Amino acid sequence: MKDPWNHGRGILRGRNGFRHHFYSGPPRVVTIVLPSVVRPQGRPQRLKAIQDTWGQYARAIFVVHNVSEFSDASHAVWSPTSVPDDIYSFPQLLVIPQDIGPEQGLRRLYYTMQMIHEKINPDFAYVVNDHTFVLNEHLCRFLEQRDATADMYAGHALKESEKSSFNSGAAGYVLSRATLGKLVQKWNDHDPECWEDPDKARDWLQGNPGLVTAHCLHSFNVKTFDTRASGKWHRFHAFPLTRVVAGKVDEWYNRKHKGMSTFEGFDISYETLLPGEDCCSKDSISFHYVEQTETRALFSTREALLKNPYITDHELQSYMMVGWPKSFAELGGYSRGLPNNNREQDWEALLAVREKLDDGITLSSPSIAAQ
Repeated sequence: MKDPWNHGRGILRGRNGFRHHFYSGPPRVVTIVLPSVVRPQGRPQRLKAIQDTWGQYARAIFVVHNVSEFSDASHAVWSPTSVPDDIYSFPQLLVIPQDIGPEQGLRRLYYTMQMIHEKINPDFAYVVNDHTFVLNEHLCRFLEQRDATADMYAGHALKESEKSSFNSGAAGYVLSRATLGKLVQKWNDHDPECWEDPDKARDWLQGNPGLVTAHCLHSFNVKTFDTRASGKWHRFHAFPLTRVVAGKVDEWYNRKHKGMSTFEGFDISYETLLPGEDCCSKDSISFHYVEQTETRALFSTREALLKNPYITDHELQSYMMVGWPKSFAELGGYSRGLPNNNREQDWEALLAVREKLDDGITLSSPSIAAQ
């Protein structure tokens, strides 16, 4: 039987800061944490925050160029010559060979996907970067009835051209085992419809290698699809919670939704991002541009809501204001702080979304059961 406790609830404390998961065979889902191109000097702190929060439960695998980037997991290394001491304990490291430099995004992508497919072989691989906050219970719920032997490329779809779309790498995208296997084979074969020569690729693709993934998938008819709940509420988000609720995302992001209704499976409603409480599904899976302090604040707020589901709005607001990052340095250049106290409508929307994200999650969730 694979992963008997709902993809993540069979967890025991193991080594300090890690969680041991019980399942037989390959894992149901792993979360591949690639390096973010934004503020790389803050990566060790972001990885530590991920380890301390969602990474243990989402089976995070940190992609690093050197074990020193996250030495806490030096016992849990995947490489051509090593495997983790305990392959069921997470987070883990996937170490990139020395001949692939940090600026070589395509080579890193090709190597990472092949290692994940051949060494770990999960039913599903969720690809994010170290600025992503993941709600693991919602990811499991989204995948619960999905078939790993069928093709799947799931995320937050955006328009690339009149003929193609892609999933935002910031919001993260999910590949099934079937799709990942085909992708790796196409790249190994240097299929001209799929493979981009990393020695000749533009710098833009080195920094955004997920576009090469999308191009390849499109060549064998694996396309994006509308992952919104009930055809209205987005699950995968490429911006932080505060910006998504306020409807203050970058204009380029709004533009990338225009014209999506011309693709099969998308209707005209997809072209407009909704602000306020309608911004987000209660089963939202990810938010992005989240620095380490905000990661801890989001996770801490979740724990507070799970432990006290009857918390009042006033109590929740006060709790959030204590732990949320306030300075530009803590927030980073792409996030936004909490609303001012006198912005009652802004707070009403933020609290409503914050509360509904945990609706239906109980004290048996992985984050609580392991405490």
